[in-house]
Amino acid sequence: MNLATEHGHDLVRFIAKRMRSSADACDIAQETYIRLLRLDRKDLIRDPRPYLYRIAANLLYEAELRRRADASGMARLAADAETDAGAGYEENGPEMAELRDRLARALEGLSPKCRAVLLLHRREQMTYDEIGAVLGISSAMVKKYLAQGLKHCREKLQDLGGYDRD
Repeated sequence: MNLATEHGHDLVRFIAKRMRSSADACDIAQETYIRLLRLDRKDLIRDPRPYLYRIAANLLYEAELRRRADASGMARLAADAETDAGAGYEENGPEMAELRDRLARALEGLSPKCRAVLLLHRREQMTYDEIGAVLGISSAMVKKYLAQGLKHCREKLQDLGGYDRD
């Protein structure tokens, strides 16, 4: 009997108790098994069950870090963008309200990973390698997501003027 068959249901239940969605729990469980399979020296693991749960706990921690980075970065980016972009607008005027709405729509139109890359790069001034480490993607993918996010936001805000810069 293999580890997935023997502990799969319990592992998914363990993960699901700590996640918001059962689909995410299944994804984390699958990634847990993939990481276990990628190990070069499986023979060094004396008791695979606790090791499996440790991998899952580490993946849960990484997922929570990504979620927090995405959530906090979004709020800060929106606040900063309103401040920076609204410099020529009356604070509570109709132009500022339109800017806020369009910025929110532009950011909502991005995938979560693309949005996270954009926020971590622009707001947190993180390098491609640092962003890749936080989100679990390659530096090349960070560069692609950043280009995609910037292009999307420029297109959504271009007719307001002053948004054609990097």
